[in-house]
Amino acid sequence: MPSWTLRPLASASFALRRGARRTLARAGTTFVVHQPYPHQLGAHTHVVARLANTRHPTRRVGSSSPPSLRHPVGTTTPRGMSFSSSIAALGGDGFGVSDHRGGRHVTHVASLSDPLPEDVPRWEDGPGLGKTSADLGGSSWTGKNGKTKASKKKDTPTTVSPYAVPTASRIFCNRSLNMNAITAVGFDMDYTLAMYKPETFETLAYEATKKKLVRQFGFPETILDLQYDHTYMVRGLVVDKKRGNVLKMDRHKYVKVARHGFTTLNTLDRIGTYCENTKADQFGGPDYANVDTLFALGETYLFCQLVEMKERLILESNALSEKEKEYDECTAGNGEDSSDDQTLRKKTLAEKPFAKMYDEIRASVDLCHRDGTLKRAVAEDPGKFIHADAALVPMLRALRTSGKKVFLLTNSLWDFTNVVMNFLVSQKAGDDKDVEWTRLFDVVITGSCKPGFFENERTAVFEVDVETSDLRNTDDGAPMTPIGASEAEDAPFAGLASFAKRKAGQKDSSIYPPLPGAYQGGSFKHLHAMLGVSSGNQVLYVGDHIYGDVMRSKKTLGWRTMLVVPELAHELDCLEEAEKSGVFEKIRTARTERDALSDETQLRVWRASVVRDASIEAGSGLGGGSALQSSEGAEGSDSDGGDGLRDFGNDPELAELTKRALDAKNKHRETLRELHGTFHPTWGQLMKAGSQNSRFAHQLETYACLYTSHARNLVAYSPRKTYRGQSDWMPHDANDAEHR
Repeated sequence: MPSWTLRPLASASFALRRGARRTLARAGTTFVVHQPYPHQLGAHTHVVARLANTRHPTRRVGSSSPPSLRHPVGTTTPRGMSFSSSIAALGGDGFGVSDHRGGRHVTHVASLSDPLPEDVPRWEDGPGLGKTSADLGGSSWTGKNGKTKASKKKDTPTTVSPYAVPTASRIFCNRSLNMNAITAVGFDMDYTLAMYKPETFETLAYEATKKKLVRQFGFPETILDLQYDHTYMVRGLVVDKKRGNVLKMDRHKYVKVARHGFTTLNTLDRIGTYCENTKADQFGGPDYANVDTLFALGETYLFCQLVEMKERLILESNALSEKEKEYDECTAGNGEDSSDDQTLRKKTLAEKPFAKMYDEIRASVDLCHRDGTLKRAVAEDPGKFIHADAALVPMLRALRTSGKKVFLLTNSLWDFTNVVMNFLVSQKAGDDKDVEWTRLFDVVITGSCKPGFFENERTAVFEVDVETSDLRNTDDGAPMTPIGASEAEDAPFAGLASFAKRKAGQKDSSIYPPLPGAYQGGSFKHLHAMLGVSSGNQVLYVGDHIYGDVMRSKKTLGWRTMLVVPELAHELDCLEEAEKSGVFEKIRTARTERDALSDETQLRVWRASVVRDASIEAGSGLGGGSALQSSEGAEGSDSDGGDGLRDFGNDPELAELTKRALDAKNKHRETLRELHGTFHPTWGQLMKAGSQNSRFAHQLETYACLYTSHARNLVAYSPRKTYRGQSDWMPHDANDAEHR
């Protein structure tokens, strides 16, 4: 009989060795654990384990993490804690997935090619549930059974943190969420379960898009020589299609950074264009495009390159002499072709509006997805373009064993979804692919056309033939037999179940879990019916698209949401380094000094203007009598004024104060600029624009109940955990982070 262990998982759950199926029979703290299905292990056995009653540490309201993680600076992950052990605990190899694929955590999008992490705790190592300070460091004695026990003390021992999730793998909470109230958890696939490698996948899309621009839209072939830098662009930007600019703004929609192509707009041009308008610009509509998904980074970078090329062609054209222009016009009138095809293409590009240029880039990207250019390359070698992740299977199993239904909802069609999920779950590709991965889900919906899926209730839903990708009509998801066809004749179109029966070596359905149905299209009404969900707040959906996955599902249906932000791990690393180096203290000191000097300068300048205005109105000039002479006389008594009034226009103290205020302002700005440069040399911190939250951070805070660097991080927490949001604060609160 195989060896079993039962270990605590996070704060309220437990992990099962080698993918055990759990039946929860709560009598005190007794859990009945069943062995997995026979295709995963040998003969069926039962193991009963009793967990000791534990007292969980008190957590401050506003933190979804243990107390030891609220100040992560200077702390380290306990030695021996690794992701591989938690994967083994939840049966990471049940689908042929080994645990050797761990590595460093995914950080900024520039390094999404990094190996995936070994950074989620090994639950039997380090401090455990219910252990006390006496257990970990107090005196001890050995009992009759040979076990070491903590000696009794008069004082009550303090319960320590039950686990330590590394900062980069934490789940952060905007809106409190009790997972006990969630009955179904859903996932997007692209950039949520599947993390693509930017140096291969994005470059593939970038190169294919350039070819489409040349062949379909008449761009010059010189653009084929352009190279892609996947480290340059970030999410949260806005493209001004009309002007050829890329913008970063704060939560108030104030543009803090603007670039025309790769050229930074100076302050006067930026403010004059975006901040001094008679009507507030909402940065929406057809003239603007949001860079809110990782898929958009490559096309935005290409747009900036073409903007630069267009401007260069315009300058070259303007540099031509009038004589050359006249000659061109003359030869053109005589029907002579004075330029080759590429020269004409360059002229066309120079005259093409920025907005049309951007729209043609988008159309080319869509063509790459529709004609199979990207799909075929990924299907041939998935490992070249997708990160393998040994934590996904344990995470999905943990959710299902907790009693929750799990569904996959993606815009990708079935053929591509099957390629990606086979690689993620079992490292299978080509003819080795099967549909066993679908057993991890209760419902699989492909080609969902989000965000329309959340709004259009009348969209038809089709059943997918998983062998041919053919579609079959359904009656709101229920099977429909075509007229004149018997059930036997219709069997080849019966979706996943029919496909499984045609596979050699069909298993007994009473022993093996049934395969779920695979569907395409439909709407939230069909999904709710399949899941047995009565209201939107019973669903937690995990995705990477701030609009298509999170915003629309929450605003329309009331779904609870979790946003995957791969760049977050890099942000957290930079924040820790900045705290260690004392940068935040420098910024707070510089801000305090700047505010004090600015306030004093502005007050003295205002007083000077009042005195001058009053003096002029009295007809006495700056050196004459004034009704305000007595009130300002004390401050100006030592000046060279004829009647005791100080001439603030020639006040050396005010000039010196003004200079000090300006120096303090520049010092604060430069310190803040240096901090942003550590996050990204061009766009700075993802979640900040200057001192304010960025527009991206504002949307995240508003629409995402939870957010994290990767969906896999759910494996570090109990499926029944209560996430608690932070306490809100306003500028008048004492907890002002910039002034404390």
